[in-house]
Amino acid sequence: MSSELCLVSGSDIFREGLTHILESEGFVVTQSVERVRDLINLDRDSDQLLLLDCPSLEKQAERVEMAKQRYPAMSVVVLSDEYDPKVVIECFNAGVQGYIIKSSKSDRIVAAFRLVALGEKVIPSDLVDLIGGRGFDYHNGSDAEREVEMANLSPREVEVLCCLMAGFPNKVIARHLDVCEATVKVHVKAILRKLNVRNRTQAALWANSRGIREPMIAA
Repeated sequence: MSSELCLVSGSDIFREGLTHILESEGFVVTQSVERVRDLINLDRDSDQLLLLDCPSLEKQAERVEMAKQRYPAMSVVVLSDEYDPKVVIECFNAGVQGYIIKSSKSDRIVAAFRLVALGEKVIPSDLVDLIGGRGFDYHNGSDAEREVEMANLSPREVEVLCCLMAGFPNKVIARHLDVCEATVKVHVKAILRKLNVRNRTQAALWANSRGIREPMIAA
């Protein structure tokens, strides 16, 4: 998982603030610039993350296309003040790997970046059914414990699920839970089956939408 990334935003304050948060979480911000064309000494085949701040919905997909043309190997994440289903789909069709609303809590944003770094796609949770999802049934104010019980998740599977929400790879989960990596793989497979989802991203979105939070991880 690459921890290096480039941040593109027209706001100096936003770049400084997000850089501080990301570096405190172990990411390395190699460049922080106003525009994609301001990136320098960056190989065309670079596999870093590219965080693209797009406050307005206007021309978001075009900006993604331009970034992918310049750096096709980079995983592009759009940071937006708002979203529109049509625009989100256009961005994914243009090659974006993640679409994040900036009003989200910082820990969720960081977790989303980790998922993208692992090769997953991240989208606003209520758009899962529009972009390749299974049409989750979202509940306003749902009780997390009831949702876990209905899904028949074991306490250990809940711990693993919370780690998936944090964007942890299997090796980190194994170290956190003091189990072998093979055991983690078994738990992840069971979680995907029980939640009827296809990948780690959808499992994390399922948990977020049902009010499951990382504090549920056992100490």
